[in-house]
Amino acid sequence: MHKIIATISFIICISIVGFGQNTVITTVPELNPNPYFFGGGVVLGGGSGSFQIGLNPELVKHYNDYIDIGAAMNLYYASYHSISEDNLINYKYSNTQLGLGAFTRIWPVEQFFIQLQPEYNWTFTNAKNLSQGTSGNSSVGAPSFLAGLGYGHRGENGFSYCSIMFDLVNSQQSPYRMGQLTAQPIFRAGFGFPIHLTKTKRP
Repeated sequence: MHKIIATISFIICISIVGFGQNTVITTVPELNPNPYFFGGGVVLGGGSGSFQIGLNPELVKHYNDYIDIGAAMNLYYASYHSISEDNLINYKYSNTQLGLGAFTRIWPVEQFFIQLQPEYNWTFTNAKNLSQGTSGNSSVGAPSFLAGLGYGHRGENGFSYCSIMFDLVNSQQSPYRMGQLTAQPIFRAGFGFPIHLTKTKRP
């Protein structure tokens, strides 16, 4: 499952980043005094017996030639299936996640960036014990701090990127852990377009 998800993520990254191949990197503030962008990302992740997919809409501001700052919303669905070797324990979980966060992308070189993203997520879980035929629901909240590397393009006409990150907090209630012993890798790919703000002329 992990290899399949990684392959799909790579294909998505190549496809989305390809839209930005002809983007000319220039001094953004000179081209647009209000360089705000709206976009979205695709999230894919998982491991043995787990799967994660979702969207994270973004509002981004090009602060300068090297730094982007922004806000993001997380809308995810995740599932995890646990089976013991003796088949006495057979659990299946499904999580629906809603989260809010802020991020900084630092571009030390033209096409590569470092991303830091603190966020807080609420997860609504449905759990089933398939061995005993019982089920239950719960809801939890947990902070996360995502950090990782990415590749992309940015300019006056928009941005595109793909990245891999990990949750450094690694809380047991984090949706990125999903019952695993450690936090799972988070693959993201996305693109955005400029928001054209109309200036009001003063008399």
